[in-house]
Amino acid sequence: MSRARVGMRGVVISVTVAIVAAAVLAVGIAAERNTRRALTREAEARLLLESRNLALTASGALLSDLPELTLQPVVRELCESRAELAFAVVLDHRGFVQGHRDVRELGRPWQAPAHLASGPTEARLRPGESLTGNRDILVATVPVMSAAGQRLGTASVALRRGYVERAVAAARREQLVLVGLVLAAGIALAFGVLTLLLRPIGALRAGLERIGRGDLDTPIGITDRTELGLLADTVDAMAGQLKVAQREVLEKERLAHEVELARDLQQRLLPSRPHTSGPFMLRGTHRAAAEVGGDAFDVLPMADGRVAVAIADVAGKGLGGCLVMAMLSATTRALRESYRSPSALLVALEEQLLATLRPGEFVTMFYGLLDPKAGTLTWASAGHVPPLIWRAADGAAEWHRTRGIPLGAVRGGVLRGTLEDRVTVLAPGDRLFQFTDGMLEAHDPHGEQFGFERIATIVRERAGEGPDAVLDALHAAVSRWTGDAMPEDDQTLLVLARDPEAADAAPPAAGPPRDALAALAAARAHGHGLELPARADALDRLGPWLARLDGLAALPDATRLIVEVALHELCANAIEHGQAQEPLELAWVPGAGAGRAGWFLLRDRGLPFHPARRQPWDAAHHPAWGLGRGLGLELVHRILANVVFRPGTPEGNVTMMSFDPVRALAPKEQRHG
Repeated sequence: MSRARVGMRGVVISVTVAIVAAAVLAVGIAAERNTRRALTREAEARLLLESRNLALTASGALLSDLPELTLQPVVRELCESRAELAFAVVLDHRGFVQGHRDVRELGRPWQAPAHLASGPTEARLRPGESLTGNRDILVATVPVMSAAGQRLGTASVALRRGYVERAVAAARREQLVLVGLVLAAGIALAFGVLTLLLRPIGALRAGLERIGRGDLDTPIGITDRTELGLLADTVDAMAGQLKVAQREVLEKERLAHEVELARDLQQRLLPSRPHTSGPFMLRGTHRAAAEVGGDAFDVLPMADGRVAVAIADVAGKGLGGCLVMAMLSATTRALRESYRSPSALLVALEEQLLATLRPGEFVTMFYGLLDPKAGTLTWASAGHVPPLIWRAADGAAEWHRTRGIPLGAVRGGVLRGTLEDRVTVLAPGDRLFQFTDGMLEAHDPHGEQFGFERIATIVRERAGEGPDAVLDALHAAVSRWTGDAMPEDDQTLLVLARDPEAADAAPPAAGPPRDALAALAAARAHGHGLELPARADALDRLGPWLARLDGLAALPDATRLIVEVALHELCANAIEHGQAQEPLELAWVPGAGAGRAGWFLLRDRGLPFHPARRQPWDAAHHPAWGLGRGLGLELVHRILANVVFRPGTPEGNVTMMSFDPVRALAPKEQRHG
């Protein structure tokens, strides 16, 4: 019995052409829709950018007497260079034209095109911006704002919708050509498959050879029910599995390559070498996590000789955090010369980042301005890990905590009220360490964090050996703690160190100078400083500090004790009566000659002391003598050669005191500022 035969060639060709045509048609429809959406989105974005640029140019021109002299050439050049633009116009706050392609329109009231209406858009509009349109044009309108936030007018740019339609039509023509090519390829494939079906053995051999060469896309195509057909099916299934495995491997390699590129970008944003400025050296290290993280630090020289120091951490990991950090780094570099206050710059950074950060995303950041000449670091912290300061004078290591919240954590301007600028004096040999939480929160195999105390212990033990010794010791300790596993989060460490041998030559110290701020700058530059927390127990550090000072170390212990009593009394008064909350700053400038040992300087930010209220000492009639009080200031004036008070300066209350070891107990002169 003979079987009815069906022409396989016709069946294969017809089915192939039908499937390919249907698939290509569906893909073409979806592609055209996506193309139109993408072109519209791009056109809206470009239109908004043109409007914003025009508004930025107009912000200065509208404040001038003749804004049209600036705006009319700008608008005309914009319209002539972009043929697809229907018009561009700048209006003042009254709605009169100040910039237009046609000079005849200048000074006239603006008549907007008819039937403009808002529609759905994917563009991110800022306050006061709008996207409207009708059948013919798309209009972007942006407010023109002054630097003070006053609305000066509006800038509008219109795009002809025909521009988008022409682009879609061009894409459609390309798709039609592609459809023809794909259909032709499908017909050719059908003929090839048919030939293979008619020759099973040759097809099977050729298929195995193709697989051996790495071609996993072309099936063998044997459909009969013999063992050869079953074998061909098995081989085709094996090729499909190999193709899936190959695609997964390629995808993993692609993702790994992208992560590596992002990590390389992150590394290039970091300073490539240590930075030296005067007696200060700044150095940072960064150990990347298994994923791309959001840590970064930067050291940026300023035009006035200061150095900006920044370290930040974006919440979360991955490419998103890396991109936010790149934006933060670029914005910091752009704004650093515009703000003398670290807290003001942090507020400005938050304002720039709010449009980028989604709810729940935030950035912690430490930013400081180092003055190498004065030896001070003015800094603020937005929710970042508190800095750790090691003092060379007594080997103490202290965490300086703040109440600042992270950038973007709470919106609505709350950040501004939590930030404060702090001034830290770094004496010769002092070191300041700043971290990201990747080091603090490194876990051991049992889940315990490395923590603050372990870091402080290592700093106290190794800081005297230099910054490099501390950095190496910290990284080694964290690696041992985590069992040498790849860190879960980036570990970034920045150290600011002052050379212990870099103190400037001491100026003559015949007596305290009259200019308190100049004296403060000179004392900071000399470097023999001590920063004391505003607590009574912290005053115990006065004695060891005095024993290390030039000009005082050789004095008898009893003489140094007298000086310590006087300084202790002044500091205690600032804490108790002046209600000082911020750290006290104490400095020593040794004298140039043998007659005088030098002069002391005390700065506090408590309530000002008015020396004119001090009564001359009379043991029999002093008003506080019966209460056992009032002796402290008298001791200060008897011990120190000259005592000059400068209350309420921009730096706080400044007290300047000369010390003469020869006349330490003689009556002293008091001068009031």
